[in-house]
Amino acid sequence: MRMMFAARAMNNMAGGVERMIIAIMNEMARRGHEVALFSWDHAAAEAFYPIDPRVQWFKLDLGNPAQRAGLGLRLQRAPNVRRIVKAFAPDVIVGFQGGAFRPMAFYTLGHGIPVVAAERTAPSLYEHAGTERKRQIELFSFRFAKTITVQFDRYRLGYPAFLQDKIVETPNPVAVASRHANPGAPGANGRYTLLSVGRLSYQKNYDVLLEAFARLADRFSLWDLRIVGEGEDRAKLEAMIAATPALKGRVALPGATQDVATQYAAAQLFCLPSRWEGFPNALAEALAHGLPSVGFENCSGVPDLIAAGQSGVLAPGMNDANALAEALAKLMDDPQGRTAQGQYAVESMQRYSPDRCFDQWESVLLKAGE
Repeated sequence: MRMMFAARAMNNMAGGVERMIIAIMNEMARRGHEVALFSWDHAAAEAFYPIDPRVQWFKLDLGNPAQRAGLGLRLQRAPNVRRIVKAFAPDVIVGFQGGAFRPMAFYTLGHGIPVVAAERTAPSLYEHAGTERKRQIELFSFRFAKTITVQFDRYRLGYPAFLQDKIVETPNPVAVASRHANPGAPGANGRYTLLSVGRLSYQKNYDVLLEAFARLADRFSLWDLRIVGEGEDRAKLEAMIAATPALKGRVALPGATQDVATQYAAAQLFCLPSRWEGFPNALAEALAHGLPSVGFENCSGVPDLIAAGQSGVLAPGMNDANALAEALAKLMDDPQGRTAQGQYAVESMQRYSPDRCFDQWESVLLKAGE
């Protein structure tokens, strides 16, 4: 089958969405499908994660993909997109997130190519970001999707009844870790690490994690906080660290890395303080590496992965630094509990084995392209 995957921007993007797109494309190419990536990137764009050389990458190179295009630019793009799609002649197109799905569905009208809407966040997104108008536009556009993929089946109930028959579950693959953390014991330097991995952004809510850790720093003097990732909130977080005496010398922001496995293996506890998620990849990977984890129970995706009391602790509510601090303290103060919950965490992620998840994706795409 000929498959085209569409994303707004891939140039040096180190996020979970980009990593999943590339992982799925690489696996479909490995399985013998003809695979192409289409993006709005400039001609010299390079992916942060390695792309299988069998995957063709078509870059629109027309306008800035990070900026909202005006009507004139959209009309200018249309014939170029149609030309690229016609040349590759895919049996199915997958648009990752609404920003890629909507233009691909519009630009390819008349080609008779089924377009799959790959939704990568929960319907609760619009409770935290965007507007009701944008929500209605997205829901209306999904009428034109052949299939809508979501990461947990329970998200189906967050969509209108007229879309629910189109929805299928495609959870993200979680690789088996080649090495595991030792959450009950300190690192080689005699200290413990509370780790978080994610984009430094409003969604990931790291200012609340900093507030929570500041409340705990004196009590847990052997613990440090390490937030691995890059993003637009770096300056704000650095200023917050500099202005908070309890955080000075205790918090590291090392940036993004391709060797995130080393970060998981060296930590003793993981926290994802996000406002919303779809399938939180970093959380799943932390659990797979044997890290007991903490997050907010009202964050979509977090309670789907953390089994409360078995693989971690769920902080009540959302965006509450005190609640998060209390949840973290339960495990920071309990090395035996961290060890036991870390072992359970590894077992709990086996349901998301890559072979099983890629089989689901392949089945969805084959059916959509029939």
